[in-house]
Amino acid sequence: MRIAIIEDDEITRLELSKLLNTQGYETVLLIDFGNLTDELKKYSIELVLLDINLPYENGYEVCRKIKQVMPVPIIFVTSRDTNADELKSIQVGGIDFITKPYDTLILLEKIKRALQLSNPNNFRELVKKDCTLDLHLSILKYQEQSIELTRNEFRILYYFFMNEDKVMVLCQDLVQVKMRKFSPF
Repeated sequence: MRIAIIEDDEITRLELSKLLNTQGYETVLLIDFGNLTDELKKYSIELVLLDINLPYENGYEVCRKIKQVMPVPIIFVTSRDTNADELKSIQVGGIDFITKPYDTLILLEKIKRALQLSNPNNFRELVKKDCTLDLHLSILKYQEQSIELTRNEFRILYYFFMNEDKVMVLCQDLVQVKMRKFSPF
């Protein structure tokens, strides 16, 4: 498995590479920040670890550009730690988010899970308690109800399924909102 690391801090970039190499992953360190998508096309990449604070353009823009040329999962690894940053990373196409300094075991588990989920032969649905997220049809099944999701709803729910401690409250809230008949009175 080949993982691209897009990180402007050399120490962090090398630490990530060493960690991943010890786990059997091959790493590609991308440092030509002005031509990242061109550099990525040269390799067969299964996953990208992406910082937000980069020279030339931020990680959000880089993520958008990568997603236009290849369907690779992207995990944001960043020192930025606000909910707004985490939400924006999902909105631009990232599948996960971890803040620095990170716990190496958690990072490795997130990488493992992202690689499993990126293989379409591995999973069709994610199940957490009463909620089932259909990955191919973008449908949320909760109890006996099926709800078609918008693209952003699907991305956000996918993120929460990957971070299971938060999923149940959101599923319940989404069902209430989607099923409610709004009235001006």
